[in-house]
Amino acid sequence: MAINIIGYGPKTLANPSTAINLTSGIGYVFPSGQYQVMPGTYTFLQWLDPVTQMWRALGTPSQSDSTVVSSDGTNYRLYNATGTMVGAVITNAGTGYTNGIYPPALQLGTAAAPSVVMSAAGGTVLAKPTLIVGGAINTTVAITSGGANYTQPPILIVSNPPVGGVPATMTCTLTAGAISAVTVNNQGAGYLVAPTVTVVPTNNDITGNGAVLTVNATLVGSGTVTAITIQANTPIIGSNPTTYTGSTGGVGMTTVPTFTFAPASTTAATAVMCLTVATAVAQTGKTNSAGNVGLLGSVVTAGSATLTNPAISTGLFTPRVGYTAWSTTASGGIVISDGGLHQTIVAGIAYADIGNGTVSGATTAVAQTMGGVSDLSYSIAI
Repeated sequence: MAINIIGYGPKTLANPSTAINLTSGIGYVFPSGQYQVMPGTYTFLQWLDPVTQMWRALGTPSQSDSTVVSSDGTNYRLYNATGTMVGAVITNAGTGYTNGIYPPALQLGTAAAPSVVMSAAGGTVLAKPTLIVGGAINTTVAITSGGANYTQPPILIVSNPPVGGVPATMTCTLTAGAISAVTVNNQGAGYLVAPTVTVVPTNNDITGNGAVLTVNATLVGSGTVTAITIQANTPIIGSNPTTYTGSTGGVGMTTVPTFTFAPASTTAATAVMCLTVATAVAQTGKTNSAGNVGLLGSVVTAGSATLTNPAISTGLFTPRVGYTAWSTTASGGIVISDGGLHQTIVAGIAYADIGNGTVSGATTAVAQTMGGVSDLSYSIAI
């Protein structure tokens, strides 16, 4: 049966599908044109954020339908994020650094150009993140005027930081048609001055007007690490303190790396990973007599963050549970039908008994082998 494709009519060999097989940490940028994209189970469809210079996922693999994208040759890609670092939660911001944005090529290991080096974490290429010092907004936003006659909470648009910084975001609540409270959802990083806020009524609100919000003029986090980001994954050569080549998110990482900051400080952070389960270990005392399925679950990266910035840390992608199946006894072998996507190491398998519908914890929790896998996606030029 012919398939009608925009601009082509019936599908023929004149516009064939293209198979794109990506290994851990490898991306494919679409040439200029329009494409229907069908990501694989572990592959993200991403767009390049021109402000942060980060690739951001359009959706979680295997939970998104095929998508049509219009590429200018630089702004959309497929990326196999398994086995890579995607961000970090800063648990101690340190002191004594010079405010600024420091991509890998500018990191010299000095107070004026601080650096961070990742431990191997089982990978073939180490992650190399960007450090941002200072420039976060205060969580107090003054309601200069609450406005009037709003029927829905308006959209709050915060002006952008310099390129490479992290935009701040916020939402609001109403009382009697006026803005009565503002919540800062992301404090951002890298601002030189306090940003402005534009209040935009929703499409369904034709009466709301007059609200004015003012961000506290005093920025927070001066001299401290306010964000750690993984920017556009392109080869970097000759960066300090050591020569580094490869994608900035790393390749083939199997565990959570540790950070070493220079100059030495109290600075500490926990890496946010994108890992899948490569091999699973059978738990003791479990059989398949009634038909069982193993659930591979994990949690969002833990740690008490010094600032609120989930958009570039734990909120970069949603973890997805994985599934296993095995033969009549636990010792008979496990087959991974879907390793899932995880920000942390999976500690064990929970078993769902198809016979009676119960789910139980693992008799003996065993950490699974994590890392990256190859994945196949498809695209069609339309």
